[in-house]
Amino acid sequence: MSTTDSQLSLIFPPEILKMVEANEGDLPIEASDTFTRFLFFVATNTVKNSPQHTAKDIAVPSVSGPLEKFEFLPGYINFVPLDEDMPPAPASADNSPPPSAQILSTILSAPIVDDFRQWQDKEAAVKVIAEHLIGMQPEALELWTDVTSDTTITNLAFQGMAAHLLAPVTGQGNVAFKVDLASLAELPVRDGNERMGATAFFDADRNLLSIYVSNDDATYVSGDDLWEHAKWHFRCAVFTYVTIADHLSGLHFGVSELTMEACREQLPADHPLRRLLKPHVYIAAKTQTTAVRVLAAQGGIAERLWPFTFEGLAMLLKQGIESGPFEPFPQRLKNSGLANLSDEMYPYATDGLALYEVCREYVENYVEIYFPGESIVDDAAVQAWWKQLETNAAGSGLGTLQTKAQLVDLVAQIVFAVSGWHSHVGADTRYLADPSFVAGKVRAGSEFPDIQSTFLIFSLNAVTGLYQPKLLDDFTHVYLELHKEKAVEVFQQFQKSLLALGRDIDSRNESRSMPLRTFHPAVLDTAVSK
Repeated sequence: MSTTDSQLSLIFPPEILKMVEANEGDLPIEASDTFTRFLFFVATNTVKNSPQHTAKDIAVPSVSGPLEKFEFLPGYINFVPLDEDMPPAPASADNSPPPSAQILSTILSAPIVDDFRQWQDKEAAVKVIAEHLIGMQPEALELWTDVTSDTTITNLAFQGMAAHLLAPVTGQGNVAFKVDLASLAELPVRDGNERMGATAFFDADRNLLSIYVSNDDATYVSGDDLWEHAKWHFRCAVFTYVTIADHLSGLHFGVSELTMEACREQLPADHPLRRLLKPHVYIAAKTQTTAVRVLAAQGGIAERLWPFTFEGLAMLLKQGIESGPFEPFPQRLKNSGLANLSDEMYPYATDGLALYEVCREYVENYVEIYFPGESIVDDAAVQAWWKQLETNAAGSGLGTLQTKAQLVDLVAQIVFAVSGWHSHVGADTRYLADPSFVAGKVRAGSEFPDIQSTFLIFSLNAVTGLYQPKLLDDFTHVYLELHKEKAVEVFQQFQKSLLALGRDIDSRNESRSMPLRTFHPAVLDTAVSK
């Protein structure tokens, strides 16, 4: 790479600039694309040098009270920079911003340019991915083959990352189900990009019937000249909506951030509920602060990886907050009208419901140790914790805490969401290994990501896929000494139930047309700490 890039020379001292260039070698990143070069360099070195966090790294709570918060999208998203698991960096003698902050400020100000240069052919892209990119990624949960087929669209809708968006359809002929993301077309995009948005329609046997493409305001069926482009539109729309609205906003900025804030502000350090939830908000403040400053910020990764203007990106982030997954999984499934589908039809529901029930049994048995009967409803700290969530979680519909069952349902959902739901909306390596599967942008005449998009998407997935504490780890050191023996017994039963669930999923996968490991306890983290 050329050393004439003035922005990189401002950001990096000469010795670091040489490392950036050496890291790229002869890879086809545009020399003037400062941001992509920076992100690829950071991703490569982060994966090499970051420690593997385990349960022993989860700190025992020590303080509680009001937190300093900063607004990102006023009324929707805020963040807390001070993390109770990660000590703050020491201040400089002159109180100037640390070098990392100065670098970030400069790199975010780099012009946003959509570099539509294409790979020479798919083989060239696959070669670079195999040699330089796939090794940085977390392990794929399952292998998706023949990613451009009609069957892949079906699997994406009934067990893949779009499964929670599936909806029943009546009164439209032989259409029985749909995944509707046509509204993405309302979000403004930069010049050169097609508007996002598509809807896929399926019959009662899960067969893909047609796809509506918002950009064209047209519906396509198999055999049409633009059928492959329509499927590409749909796959990219799913990846876009789920990653930005459901994963980044609804889960990270919604469930994880708001739960962490309520726990630290309303529950004393020695409160049993605080100790129960502590592993499930591990480094939540650090994670969300980084996401705000690097991923969602104006000029950040999201605005560059996807085609939306910052105004459009903000609109999608707000949608995610409003639909954040605080509603218990069984209730959400019931409300969807899909609760009675068989495992053969809808394996997402089978495994997801089973994991939720294991989490709920764990929470209920733990709570009963410290708050027999309905006594937890009378606990002032718990009421304050619930009230803060009910107030701050837009669209949660929590209402007033009146019964123990309400509390158990919500806490179980939080544990389920930051582990299983996070795996559902955030375990993306399985969708990236073949570059023909998804991308962040859609351009006329192409069903393949450009070079810039390839490096951005793989770099993002690498830095957000670092090893974190697992749900099957032992995190009982955060429990209170009071009744600890009983609490550990409950935890051990939780672990046994998780292992049994893993065996059940393995058994079901033997007869499924395509395996599903999204909710397998062996792959789940304790928190959205990446």
